[in-house]
Amino acid sequence: MNTIARRTIVAVVALVVAIGLVVLYRNHMSEVEREAARDAPVVAPSRVREVEGEAVVTLDSAERRRIGLALSPLGATSRVPEDRLPGEVVAERGRTAVLRAPVAGRLTLPAGTRWPALGARVDPGVALARVSDARPLSLPIGGVVTSVGAQPGALVEAGQSLLEVADYRRPLVRVPWPAQEGGRPPARARVGPATADVRVDATLVGPAPEADPATRQPVYLYRAGRAWPGAMPGTPAVLLRPRTGRRADGVLVPDSAVVQWEGLAWTYVQRRPGRFHRVRVPTDHPVPGGWLAGAPLGVDDTVVVRGAQELLSEEFRASVTVGDEAGE
Repeated sequence: MNTIARRTIVAVVALVVAIGLVVLYRNHMSEVEREAARDAPVVAPSRVREVEGEAVVTLDSAERRRIGLALSPLGATSRVPEDRLPGEVVAERGRTAVLRAPVAGRLTLPAGTRWPALGARVDPGVALARVSDARPLSLPIGGVVTSVGAQPGALVEAGQSLLEVADYRRPLVRVPWPAQEGGRPPARARVGPATADVRVDATLVGPAPEADPATRQPVYLYRAGRAWPGAMPGTPAVLLRPRTGRRADGVLVPDSAVVQWEGLAWTYVQRRPGRFHRVRVPTDHPVPGGWLAGAPLGVDDTVVVRGAQELLSEEFRASVTVGDEAGE
């Protein structure tokens, strides 16, 4: 083989090796890029932006259907504003009862009956259980079971608590009375839970035996005409009473349209289809069912009455940087 042929073969081999190295390098770089793409965080396009100082959330029709967004136009109203005084549902000794074992022995049930579970309702005078050969046990009042101290078949001691019940059909609400109010509280008012638009008529029972331990203000007790979901001792409540003075004009922003953020009340107004502006709601004019508001809210506005909390959560998600953690 002459020199020219050998050089040609060497050149061809070198070219093939070079091409192979280039192909391997390109494949390696492609794999690196694919791996980086897999590890890169997925950042969805933000649905939140600021327009003239207002936070605006933009959602398409599919997303609005997903969260069950509901809208309602604001209506003009003329109402007597109400004061909202914070209170608390309290327990009552006369409306609680404890079923105790009269003797030591085994706890059994009458045929065809069930032992009440926590939260179950029991009627007064109904035979619930028996301990050994003692007479059947019943409660003097009906109510909701708040504590279960034993189970059927267990050996119990004399005097042991078997069941505790409380009657919550007409909750008692304690309300610290602000010193600047003066005078006697109204004989009738409305009470309800602090976080829901449920209001029931209530009657003044009288002053509580002790002042408020935190403020040293006098405390008054109101008897609600009926219960509401979650009306248990220790749960927050509010008392609403009409203010004295003339009626006020504006629009009614329903409680269902209001969300709380940074200690303030807000509502979402749809300015254009799918675009929701977060607008401050003044809370100095509470009225039955919501809040009496003026400008910038008006009768031409449509607010979110279901799904407002989801829109607020969308704002929170938009403000979180992917990969950032507290303390970094």
